[in-house]
Amino acid sequence: MASPSFLVFLKFLMILASSAWVVIWILKPTEVWTRKWKVAEDTAATTVFGYHGLDFAVYTFPVLALAIIGFIYLELKPKEPRNRRVGGPLKVLSNPLIVNGYLGILSAIEVLVALLFILFLVWTLWQFKFSRVATRLGLLAEACLVLLLLPVLRGLAIFQVLGIPFEASVRYHVWLGTAMTLFATLHGAGTLFIWGVKHQIQNEMWKWQKTGRIYIAGEIALVTGIVIWITSLPQIRRKQFEIFYYTHHLYMVFLVFFLFHCGDRHFYMVFPGVFLFVLDKLHRIIQSRPETCILLAHIFPCKAIELVLPKDPSKVSISSYKKIIKTQD
Repeated sequence: MASPSFLVFLKFLMILASSAWVVIWILKPTEVWTRKWKVAEDTAATTVFGYHGLDFAVYTFPVLALAIIGFIYLELKPKEPRNRRVGGPLKVLSNPLIVNGYLGILSAIEVLVALLFILFLVWTLWQFKFSRVATRLGLLAEACLVLLLLPVLRGLAIFQVLGIPFEASVRYHVWLGTAMTLFATLHGAGTLFIWGVKHQIQNEMWKWQKTGRIYIAGEIALVTGIVIWITSLPQIRRKQFEIFYYTHHLYMVFLVFFLFHCGDRHFYMVFPGVFLFVLDKLHRIIQSRPETCILLAHIFPCKAIELVLPKDPSKVSISSYKKIIKTQD
């Protein structure tokens, strides 16, 4: 067990990393950041790291550092009893504020964070003076994509540091995915409208140029994202879960064509979530390899099955039940 002072030090590092990352994204749309960033890129280009190293250090490293420090903090932190109640101002913020059939139960702090994120999107659009709106909507979709995979992490769950369990953080993934699909669709529709006004749809739509934006790659990524979003709607997910599950694996196609469309510099912004998601996936696969046995199985009259396992259920991942589910079917 780590000393309290070391845990406080880890908390300080997490606050520092997250604050730096938030400040970067707040300053990114401003003209001051654009001027300073060009100078920094020119300076970094003459070093051994190049602009790739600069992009990694600024956009990727803070999130990776936050995830690693958070993982260490959760492993060293003493386990608190589940029935322990949070007191003080945090309890007030965690109380339900909105109860809605579609949104579910939202606490005050969740509403506050959602409003701050919406304010950030408005701030980004305002800093660009609403010029080239179609392009700016694409950047808003990119901002949602940066955060999209973070709520669905389990082993490297950043949200667990804030006391938000995985089951509750999944809703943020749904909201971000919906916002990303909306902004990306408006981005694509706006671009097609501009091409139509200039009578350039046939010339621009199928381009796969060697430099600049690859438009057809963006079109493929947009169609893939829309398909993933449609199949994730409750009407389809609850009735045809297999379609939802396997269609969601098209995220690999989406990310590849997003990379072709936006280029490597923009991909450094999305890379932290992708990298942590891959690590988390490997962690769950390795964690689910040890097999267990069933001590007792009982079928109730309602056809519900009670299983008794020889290990702590809190340490058994969902993937450990695959064979059980198949047997039940």
